[in-house]
Amino acid sequence: MSKRQSRNKASAVPKSVWNNPSAEAAAVTPAPQRSQSEYPTPSEAIANLSLQSEATTSTRSKTTGPSNRRILHSVVPDSAVLTPIHRPDQGGKAGQPVQIYTNHFRVSIDDAIVNQYNIEISMVRRDGKLTAARKNERWETLQQLAKREKNFPIVWYDEGSNLYTRELLTDFTKPLRVNLNIDDEEKVFEFKVLNLVRQEKIRDIFDFITGRTSIRPRDPIRIIETLFKQSVRNDLVCIRNKFYSRRQKLVDLNDGRGMASGFHQALCLTRGGPTLNVNLTFACFYLPLNFVDFSCKYLRKDITREISPSEVEGIKQLFKNLPIETIHAGRPLRYRVRGFGRPPNQLTFDRRSDNKSAAAAGSSDDDNTVAKVTTTVADYFAQKYKPLRYPHLPCVDARKGSEPNAHWLPMEVVKIVEWERALKPLDSVQRALVSKTTIIKPDKRYDDIIKIVQQRNFQSDPFLKALNIKVDAREMLQINARILPPPEVKYRGKGNTEVAEHVAVGKWAIRNRFYHSPVINKWGILYFGPKPQNQIISILQEFESQLPQLSSQSGVVFSSKPTTMAKPPRQDEIENAMKTAVNQGWQLAIVVLNDVPNEVYECVKQLGNQQLGLPTQCVSFQALERNSGKLRMYVQNLSQKINAKIGGINGVVNLKAALSHSSNEDLFMFFGIDVTHTTSSTTLPSIAAVVASCDPTCSRYVARLCEQYPPKGRCSIEIIKELDKMVIDLLQVFSRTCGNRLPNRLVFYRDGVDDGQFQKVLDNEVDKIKHACRAVYGKAQLPRLTFIIVKKGHHTRFFTYDGQYTKNIEPGTVIDQDITHPSQFDFYLCSQAAIMGTSRPALYHVLHDENGFNSDDIQQLTYWICHTDARCTKSVSIPAPVHYAHLAARAARMLDFHDANDRIEEAEGDDLVDQENFTLEDIKTKVMLLNDKIQNNMWFV
Repeated sequence: MSKRQSRNKASAVPKSVWNNPSAEAAAVTPAPQRSQSEYPTPSEAIANLSLQSEATTSTRSKTTGPSNRRILHSVVPDSAVLTPIHRPDQGGKAGQPVQIYTNHFRVSIDDAIVNQYNIEISMVRRDGKLTAARKNERWETLQQLAKREKNFPIVWYDEGSNLYTRELLTDFTKPLRVNLNIDDEEKVFEFKVLNLVRQEKIRDIFDFITGRTSIRPRDPIRIIETLFKQSVRNDLVCIRNKFYSRRQKLVDLNDGRGMASGFHQALCLTRGGPTLNVNLTFACFYLPLNFVDFSCKYLRKDITREISPSEVEGIKQLFKNLPIETIHAGRPLRYRVRGFGRPPNQLTFDRRSDNKSAAAAGSSDDDNTVAKVTTTVADYFAQKYKPLRYPHLPCVDARKGSEPNAHWLPMEVVKIVEWERALKPLDSVQRALVSKTTIIKPDKRYDDIIKIVQQRNFQSDPFLKALNIKVDAREMLQINARILPPPEVKYRGKGNTEVAEHVAVGKWAIRNRFYHSPVINKWGILYFGPKPQNQIISILQEFESQLPQLSSQSGVVFSSKPTTMAKPPRQDEIENAMKTAVNQGWQLAIVVLNDVPNEVYECVKQLGNQQLGLPTQCVSFQALERNSGKLRMYVQNLSQKINAKIGGINGVVNLKAALSHSSNEDLFMFFGIDVTHTTSSTTLPSIAAVVASCDPTCSRYVARLCEQYPPKGRCSIEIIKELDKMVIDLLQVFSRTCGNRLPNRLVFYRDGVDDGQFQKVLDNEVDKIKHACRAVYGKAQLPRLTFIIVKKGHHTRFFTYDGQYTKNIEPGTVIDQDITHPSQFDFYLCSQAAIMGTSRPALYHVLHDENGFNSDDIQQLTYWICHTDARCTKSVSIPAPVHYAHLAARAARMLDFHDANDRIEEAEGDDLVDQENFTLEDIKTKVMLLNDKIQNNMWFV
C-alpha cells in the first residue's frame, strides 16, 4: 500500500488507552474544582512597591540586593498551595471540524517491572589500579559482555552509572573483566554491579494516562526513552533526546563550527495513550580540528604568523572550558581549556634529569635528592616527541578540576573533541547560510520524518522486545482539530466611524485610517553614515517627501516639514544631534542608519529612551534604497510602528466578543511575561520583561524590566524575583490611564517555562501577583486571575493532506484532543500563516483560572489576541503581550543598565554558594528605568 493510500485508511487516535493492561480496571479520578483560592489579607500591607515612584530622569537603573542571606535547600522551594487546574470540559466545540496529521506515532508497551542497578565500569591500569572509563569505552564493555556471557540478560544503559533490565543480576555480583582494543592498544576494563537501586513499575505510565495518579512518572519515561536509544548508539550521536548521524558532513559555518541535521525522539503520555514524537532537528558542533586551525577559523585570522597580546586576552574568554584532546602520543587524553599561558619557547619548568617522569605540568617532587634541570616546554616536546611548528603561540592550561598547578600543552598538540555542542548564537550571515537547510516545507518534513521512523526498524529492535514495545511506524497519527473563526479588526472610516477589516488566511489589509493617531507637530530626520553624495541625497529626499504623504493615508499626520541633519556616526555627533532635536521640541526622530555598526543603533536607543526622552524610529538606508520608487508598502509598515510609539492605536479587536459570558462592566488587563537568558554565558544577567495593557481596548501596552544576577558562575533561574513590584506599577499605570478604574479580570501569558517548573511558577509568581493585587486593591474586590503558559520550544507539528499535497494547517487551527495532557488544561493553537517552511504551533497550558473560562473561551480569546500586534496586519504566532515582552527584553539588552556608580557587587562568599542551596535572596536584581516621557509608551515595538 502506498503512503498516500495508507493515509486515507488512517484512523483517529482512540479515546481509550491503546494496549493499556490496566485500562479496564482503572477508575478515572473526577477532576477537582478549578483553582479559585484567595490569599488572606497580609498583616502588613505592601508599601512603596511602585517602580514608578523610584524613577528619575537622570538615574538609569537602581540596584537591589540581599542584606542577610538565608540558605535553604532550594532556590525556589515548592509549596503546592496551588496545583495546575484540570480541563473544565471534554474540549472545545467552536470552529470548523477538520482532521489533520501530527508527527506522533502510536506506542504499545507491556506492563512490567524494571530493575535499576547502580554499576561501575573502570579501566584497569598497568599497575592494577582502576581509573574511570570513557563513555564509549563503557558502552563497548557492555556490548562485549553481552556477547561473551551466555546468560547475560538484555540490559539497557544510560551512559552513566545506571543499568536497567527486567532480570535480576544475581549471577553477576562479582566483577567481570574484558579486553578491548582502544586506539590500537589492548586495554582491560572491569564491570561491577554495585547495588539494586529500585524497581520501577511501567504500570505507572498508564495510571497517569487514566487519571489514577496526577504525578507524571518521570522515571518510567526515562527508562523507556533510554531503551529506545540502545540500538542506535554505535551509529548515531545521542544528546538527550536528539540523534545525529556520525557519517554526515556538517555544514561549515566558517568559524570552526558546523551544523548537523538529525532528529528528535521522545515518549509522550497523551489523552489517547503513549506516543512517540519524532521531528527533524538541527544543532551546531565544533569541528574536530587541530586547535591552531580551529583558532584561525574562529578568529578569522591566521595566527600562525603572529598573535597580539589583545588577541590572546580575547581567546582566553572565547575558548574557556572548550573540550580538547591530545593528539601527540598514545591514548588521547581529554581536558577542558582553563586558560592560556606564555608560548612554549618561553614557558619553563623543572624536570628530572633522568627523564623518567617529566611532564609539561608544573608538579612537585617529594624526593629532593633527584637532580632537576630547567627546560622550556618547546624543548621538552622536541626531545620527547618532535619539534613544535608554532612555538610562539600561547600554551593551553588544561589542568583538571581543582588542581593547583597548570598542565601546559602547546596549542598544536591538541584538537577539539568531536561532536561537542557549540552554543554560541549564529550571526546574520550564518543564519542565512543554514536557512536553506533548516527551513523545510511541510511535504518534505512529513516525508523525512516517515523515512526516519521506518529506517529505525522498531519491529526488529531486540531491546524494544524486552518490554514488548511496538511502534506503529506506518503512518503519522490522524487526529481531530478545529479551525476557529478570526475576529474583525476595527479602524476609522469617513466621519470617524468604525470600519471593520475582515481577516483572511491570517492577514488583512488596511483600507482606512488607524483607530487613533496623535498629530505630530514637530519632527525631523537624522542621517548617520558616510557623507551623503548625490544618490544618497536623492533617496533621502524621496523618503522625506513620501513619508508624510503616505502616512497620512493611514491617519498619521505630520503637520510640519521636518528638520533634517546628516552627521558622521560618532558618539559625540549622535549625542549633539539628538540633544539639538530635544531642544527644538521634536516629538519624533526618524533615524536613518547607513552601513553603521550595531553600536550606533544602541547609542541612539540609549539616548532616546533613557537620557533624553525622545521617541526614535530607526530606518535602514539599504531598505530605503531597495524600495526606492515603491515606498507605499514600506511606509505603511513603518507608520504602524510610529503610531504605536507616539501613543496611537492602530486597530482594535473586541476581545470580549470571544467569550461566551462577559459583561460591559468587565475591564480586562492582559499581561505578557518573558525571561531571556544568554545561552553561552553564565556571567551575563537574565532580563525579565513584564508587559501589560493600559487601556480599555487592550491595544496599548507598557513594559517594565529588570535584570537578574545569579551568584557568580551560576546559571540563572526562571522565576522573576521582582514580579510583585512590576505588577503593582503596571496596575497603577492602568488606573491612571482609565480614569482611576482598576481591571476586574487579569489574564497572564507567560513564556519560557518548562514542564518541570510549573509548580514553582504557581507557588511563586502567581503568589506574587496575588500579593500585588492585595496591595493595590486594598479592601476592594480583587480581580479574577488567569495564568497561562505559552510554549514554542516543543517538537509537535501538524500537517493537512488534500488527497494530493501535504500542506501546513490553516491559521486558527486548535487541537485539544488526542495528543494533549491526559487531565490538565492545555491545547495547541496555530494562529499564524506560515511564510516559509512548516508552521510551528504554540502549546498553551492553563495553570490557574479564576475567570471560569471553558475551552472555547480561552482558545478563542487567545486566537483573537494574536491579531492585536501593532507591528503588522497579520495574526502572530503567540499572543501580542508575550511577543511584546520578548521584544522589550531583547531591546533592553542594548540599554545602559551598567552605571559605573551603580554596579552589582559580588557578595562575600559568592564562590562558596552551593548551586543547590542558594535562594531567591541570592539573586540580585537591577530595575531598568526609562525616561519619564518614554517609559509608558510602546517604545519596544
